[in-house]
Amino acid sequence: MNLRDQFGAVQELLVEVWGRLANVDLDRGQTRVLVGAPGVGKTTCLCKWLTQLVLLEKRPARVWRLDAHTANTAEFLSIHGEILGVPVERVWPPEESGDEPDIQFVDLPGVAINDTESIAGLASQIENFQPAQVFLVLNAAYDLNHLIEQARAFSVLPLTGLILTHLDEDSRWSKFWNLLLETSVPVVYLSGGQNIPGEFTKASPQSLFDVGLERNTSD
Repeated sequence: MNLRDQFGAVQELLVEVWGRLANVDLDRGQTRVLVGAPGVGKTTCLCKWLTQLVLLEKRPARVWRLDAHTANTAEFLSIHGEILGVPVERVWPPEESGDEPDIQFVDLPGVAINDTESIAGLASQIENFQPAQVFLVLNAAYDLNHLIEQARAFSVLPLTGLILTHLDEDSRWSKFWNLLLETSVPVVYLSGGQNIPGEFTKASPQSLFDVGLERNTSD
């Protein structure tokens, strides 16, 4: 079996694994909570996602910018919400309304992975938002070992999926297969650049093969 055939067999196996894990219903009307370490681009991702839903899909939304172990200082989220005409609130629980939006986002401050007490507090806080989808945001430019370390630190949370940011800073996308296999948490969105709306797309196995495995077969 030549190298291309070997990579083809690997791709088939990885697609099978992807299919078992990637069963996230992203169209379900539910609260979406974004978590992660400081500086990974969590709030920027939320703004990108929100922009697509509101402007392209014309879906009503609502956002909560909440404090946790520390104050949430992401003022630009409130400004962005004002531009889109989306309410960004600072207090949970939400007031009862007869016209609830079908998408709700919760933005929480970043937590260092060695701060186990704050991560545990985050887990308790997230219980208040249930039912909810919890997305761990990771900076894709980090070393694979560090990505796995972050994923393990946040594994105490009921993670729905991973969102990878800063993809414009690293072309070694094949390492994300190792991340998926190690954590058994699906990669659901890929984000590149700091501009809003910028690049923010649903992940697929083909997107990782195009930049990773298939590139290697042509070397």
